[in-house]
Amino acid sequence: MKKIILLVFYLFTLSSFHLLYAQDAMKVLDIAAERIQKAGNVKIEYKASLFAGATEKASTSGTMWLQESKMKLDVDGMITWYDGKTRWLYVPSTNEVSIDEPSKKEMAALNPYTFMGIYKKGFKMTVKETVLRGEAVYEVYLRAKYAKMDVKEVYVDIRKSDYQPLCIRVREDNDWQRVSVHSFQGNLNLGDNFFSFPEKDYPNVLVNDMR
Repeated sequence: MKKIILLVFYLFTLSSFHLLYAQDAMKVLDIAAERIQKAGNVKIEYKASLFAGATEKASTSGTMWLQESKMKLDVDGMITWYDGKTRWLYVPSTNEVSIDEPSKKEMAALNPYTFMGIYKKGFKMTVKETVLRGEAVYEVYLRAKYAKMDVKEVYVDIRKSDYQPLCIRVREDNDWQRVSVHSFQGNLNLGDNFFSFPEKDYPNVLVNDMR
């Protein structure tokens, strides 16, 4: 009987520990998400990589500017403007700009911070303290509760000093995607025209309108 009582006590304290751990992880993500939102218009310099297991298949570096649903993206000279409805993609090698109206889901896939808005439902989570690129971070680990979910696992490394996400790793099926954030600037003064294609700067461009 005494052993049974001790076992029940152990299971209760263990489950309480996991509950506290999940609450701590949620708190870290909540603070990080709030600070990103308060940063307003932001500029992010990053490196994105695609992995098959532990093997890096492809990578690219770029700069991104964000204003709510609007986005500008510069990757190796290929520039994307998105004003919340219309997207322009300029390819310098052909001096051509393609115009379309992508879905919000399609554009969200380009934003490394998209996950910061969907973590509250459908994930089990834990957090631990570790070091990334010489800086103390919270490493939040999330695992999907349901097999039908597209995102299966996520790691988010958040700097302890200011709750800035430094690295986000996402697994869909067997492939991992990693976005490493190397620079973050907030509260920038970006006008609405910043997120639209500046026609006057490209007078001889070829236009491919797919709307």
